[in-house]
Amino acid sequence: MALTLPNDVLLMVGEQLDDHADRRQLIFVSRHFHDLFLSLVYRTARLNHWRDIYSFLHATTKRLPLARAVRELDLSGWRAEHISDEERAALKCSDALRDRVEVSSHSHDETSQWEEDLGRGRGDAWIALMLPLLTQLRQLHLAYSAHTPCLHRTLQRAINGERPFQTQPAFQHLCKVSLHRREELNHPAPPENAGFGSHQPPSALLLPFFRLPSMRTIVANSVVDPTSDPVESNPHTDEVEQSAFGVSSITEIDLRASNGNQGMEALTASCADLKSFKYQHSDSHVASHGYQPAAFYRSLTRSKETLHTLWLDHYGDHYPFTAAGLNQTHDEWFGSLADFIALREVRIRLPNLLDIRYQTEPTVPLLNCLPQSLETLYIEGCEERYLGMLVSQLQTVVKNHRTRFPHLQRLDIEGSFQNATSDESGDTSAPASEPSHNTIKPKIMQAAETLHVDCVSSGLELHVHDRVFSQHMHS
Repeated sequence: MALTLPNDVLLMVGEQLDDHADRRQLIFVSRHFHDLFLSLVYRTARLNHWRDIYSFLHATTKRLPLARAVRELDLSGWRAEHISDEERAALKCSDALRDRVEVSSHSHDETSQWEEDLGRGRGDAWIALMLPLLTQLRQLHLAYSAHTPCLHRTLQRAINGERPFQTQPAFQHLCKVSLHRREELNHPAPPENAGFGSHQPPSALLLPFFRLPSMRTIVANSVVDPTSDPVESNPHTDEVEQSAFGVSSITEIDLRASNGNQGMEALTASCADLKSFKYQHSDSHVASHGYQPAAFYRSLTRSKETLHTLWLDHYGDHYPFTAAGLNQTHDEWFGSLADFIALREVRIRLPNLLDIRYQTEPTVPLLNCLPQSLETLYIEGCEERYLGMLVSQLQTVVKNHRTRFPHLQRLDIEGSFQNATSDESGDTSAPASEPSHNTIKPKIMQAAETLHVDCVSSGLELHVHDRVFSQHMHS
């Protein structure tokens, strides 16, 4: 006798398949499996070019429940693809495409612009056309370029409840967004008369997400501080930036290869319950005036009672010269962390943790710079000349951890500690593919030995890392 399992049991089995390709195979087993598992296949949509979205639109406009089944949309692998004259002609005759454009457009001129952008294969137009269909979306991973007028306009209309969002609130369930800025996607080049949004600052796509009700986590790269974007005043941009202030539900911010001359205050100020803030600095941006940790201290002050994870400048890029001239601010002291009463994990560069700009000993001892709630302290960028001082400061912390830092579990020290091996030609550079051939200098380990003994006796972990090796492992 054949064993027939209930549909809900079959769905539970299907949900255990993590691989999208495996889930897709289920719909080819039988008609019953096709109807049962099709929505499961659409739960995660990975679309990499305009053809994927075109197929997606054709499928979902005929069966709207498939669009509502999407929980995660992954566009991080997006690539620009050429559209031939034959394909462009076929797109003009597509009823599904025409219907979506009519629903999204507010004017005849805008309809014409949509059709032109879609026909030229512009990714932001294709993506913006599809987003209003995904009413149950939870996660969005988006690759974008500098010129994104359609996406920017669509997000603004979603926030304002304008067409095509006038009957269905937009992105009410969206809780995680990751934005990947990639300049090679800015192809083909935008026309000179691209109109509204043709010169958006890098933060333009970021700010609207801070106004969505279910948002919790946002990850982005190449973000220039919204309060210091070097663009002319734009009423549309100013409206979004001003409205970003207030109460946001976002609790985690992760900014990579970014530049926050004002401490990203326009973002942090809107978060009423910020729990995690990670920032990686980069001087590669035109607006860069060098890393300014004190600005982040000011912007994070209002989160002293909620912040439990703080990463500042994890493997950041610092140039000798920036737009402001000689870079003299990147070793500035962040300020004492003692008042951040919920802080558990800290990852920070040594010159930002302790004020040692003009002397070998810090102006404020490390013991007085750390919060009682601390569990993990990872100190980056320790120069060899400061290692003895740092070891002494950490020993004091370890010896007082039971009374001052009862939750402390782990200490990490990272710096250029590599004992590089030389080849026959005298080259001491280590191949990135062979990090195991290099070891930390014996004198570094000897300097840290006393701290290691104290940590062992106190039940704490101590890890010493070489910067080159750690970067290799991180990448």
